[in-house]
This record gives sequence, C-alpha cells and structure tokens, in this order.
Amino acid sequence: MIDDLYNKIGQILVMSCPSDAVKIETGIEIADEHDAAGYYFYYFDKKNNKKHFLPDPDATDDIFHSMLELKKYFLDNNLTNGEPIWTGCIVEIDIKNSKINFEFKYERFISIFKNDDE
Repeated sequence: MIDDLYNKIGQILVMSCPSDAVKIETGIEIADEHDAAGYYFYYFDKKNNKKHFLPDPDATDDIFHSMLELKKYFLDNNLTNGEPIWTGCIVEIDIKNSKINFEFKYERFISIFKNDDE
C-alpha cells in the first residue's frame, strides 16, 4: 500500500515533467486544515541545469489527494510513533536510474504556509 502511494506520486511527477528532464525535485506541503497545499517543481536537464516547471492542475490535484492518502496511511498504521505527523515532503526522482526518495518535513518549509514570526 505505502509503496503504491510512493509510486503513484512518482508516476504523476514523471508524466507531468518536461521531456528533457533527467531528475525531478518537488516540495509538497499540506496545510494544517488539509484543504490546500503548497508546491514547488524543479527538474534538471541532461546538462544539469535546474529549471522550474508547472504540471497541469489535474496532476497537482492528484498529488494533493495522494499525499492526503499517505498521511492517513501513516496515522492509521501508527507510523508516527506517537509524534506529530509530517507536514510535507521533498520528493526527488532520478528518472534515468528509476530511483525515488521521499524526505519528510516536520516544520513548515514552503513560504506560503510560514507565519511571519517563524
């Protein structure tokens, strides 16, 4: 189940990135109310140039709902060890080598969700 969610998010990102991408880096952060998310999307081309891209709205909706499913899975299966659940993650995908990495974040890291006093 959890691997299916990781793979689903990875597939959405790979399908929605530019064709010259060899690596993707995406930040995804869910609002506390679970009604919105903040994102950033970057890819690296064959010359290792970092470029911004925007997937279509359907892709970001799919990522948002998949992330909510992932949070629910963590909570339902007590994968937080009694600690607060993560607020978001950074997903890195090495397209060439078919590798994906999720780095979970426990503090706000995308500026639209940060308070001025943080």
